[in-house]
Amino acid sequence: MALHDNIKKFREEKNLTQQQLADKLYVSRQTVCRWENGSRCPDLITAKKLALELDVSMDELISDEDVNDMQVNYGIWKSERIKDKKHLQTLQKKILDFIQIVGAVFLAITILLRVQLDMRVPVWCTIICFIIVAVAFLCNFIVSKKLREM
Repeated sequence: MALHDNIKKFREEKNLTQQQLADKLYVSRQTVCRWENGSRCPDLITAKKLALELDVSMDELISDEDVNDMQVNYGIWKSERIKDKKHLQTLQKKILDFIQIVGAVFLAITILLRVQLDMRVPVWCTIICFIIVAVAFLCNFIVSKKLREM
């Protein structure tokens, strides 16, 4: 809907005639008629007074969409975005927990081998742990980047 359609719609919802609305705004009935047929537009100050008289916001008055559709779509969009953000935050927490667990296991193996068995940690074990942690950090970096973009 365009401005002229909104003016007419909201005027009719308030059960006002063009003359009654014109009287409230101190303009002629022909001026209101021109606004409603789209040949003229109210100036900004008059549009604000018009919105007040019709009990609508300026956004509702000048919007070219149905306000109810806008609120529903915005609400759905916003709730989906919040769900996505929470999902990414949960994923990030799981990745960081995984990194902690891998580090703790590696430390426990290192202590067990050095103290109890008087052995060095095999190089392959160190390399595998390093690769696992590096991949987890990379995943965490990607998730963090997506969270910052939201």
